[in-house]
Amino acid sequence: MSTAELKEISRSVGKLKANFEHARDLVDSYDAEMGSGDVASALDDFADDWKKKRKQLCDGLEFLGRTAGAAAKAYDGLDQHLAGALLNAQSGGTRARSGGAGDK
Repeated sequence: MSTAELKEISRSVGKLKANFEHARDLVDSYDAEMGSGDVASALDDFADDWKKKRKQLCDGLEFLGRTAGAAAKAYDGLDQHLAGALLNAQSGGTRARSGGAGDK
């Protein structure tokens, strides 16, 4: 998996989380149509539980998005560091020595 894919996952998960957070709770608008108090109560119980589960889902999505973004950043940093080390090794280590305190 590339760091570009990790970054895209992070963005996509963020959008998904935002969609869940901004989803409307439609249950309240149906209370009058239920007719039966038992049915309305059961629907309210379901909606309350869904709100809790949606919060847990959003928390998990936020963690996943942050983790994917942090992994991409860490891998990019490591890649840059390793590329620099390879270039330094290919040039005989002169990049590390030039201008350093050890120069005479």
